Amino acid sequence: MRPAAVTAPVLRETELKVPADPSAMIMARIMGRTMLTVLGWPGSVHAAVEVLGHLVDNAVEHGLAPGRTEPVEELRAWLRVTEAGELVIDVADPNTQFADFGAAAGGTLAAACGASSTMAHGSPGSPLPTSKARPCAPP
Repeated sequence: MRPAAVTAPVLRETELKVPADPSAMIMARIMGRTMLTVLGWPGSVHAAVEVLGHLVDNAVEHGLAPGRTEPVEELRAWLRVTEAGELVIDVADPNTQFADFGAAAGGTLAAACGASSTMAHGSPGSPLPTSKARPCAPP
């Protein structure tokens, strides 16, 4: 995976709030499709909405604290369009813990699992991120 490049300044952005439950992915896709149209992003809205849905689904699956007794109200996502026409998608969950953060940030966790990624900026005409991985048990 290439290191993240510096992106152009953000021109337009919006925040989405979705329930932190199994309906989150569907809600994010519906809201994301609408908001990308409103933001005027010229890229593949369909592909971007798929990425957003997977990121939100991942936040529901892995980002909620296990054994939590009180319900989490919402997950938050941001869609940002830069001056260069790039799309930046951020998703936040309420869990501040990240098991094996050092290994994940250093790339050793992904390498140990046999993962490889091809990243693009999501600018119009360029492919969105893709990845291939095999299941990995925690070290």
